[in-house]
Amino acid sequence: MTSKDLLFTKADDIATQAYPEWGIETEALQGTWNNVNMLTGQISRIEIILSEDKLTLNCFGKLETGEMEWGFVNGDIFSSKVTSKVIEAFWAEYDFGFMETKIVANIKYGVMVIQAFNTFKDGSDRNNYFSREFFVIKR
Repeated sequence: MTSKDLLFTKADDIATQAYPEWGIETEALQGTWNNVNMLTGQISRIEIILSEDKLTLNCFGKLETGEMEWGFVNGDIFSSKVTSKVIEAFWAEYDFGFMETKIVANIKYGVMVIQAFNTFKDGSDRNNYFSREFFVIKR
């Protein structure tokens, strides 16, 4: 299949060399990432496992007395261009029953920025909310 046979909505859907790559190789993404904010009330750490270009994520929510493990979910990985093996972002979703949390992350210069979009489904009248936290890998 040639590029003229592909469907697209913009030039980068086919291939481009214009955008510099800021992410990391697959192997470097795998491991435990810790929140740099020790006083966070959000996600305290994230475990990432990659297998055959599939991402599995396990988040830990910060509690007053420790952490709450959220469990493993699958996510989707993204590069900066269609021909790249460098991972620059991923997303995953948790459904806790009373609340859904969408995790969107990007990696730049060895720092992972996690954005969490929290939507309540329990009729509690709590506002849906967004958070952004910074993570570094534990070596």
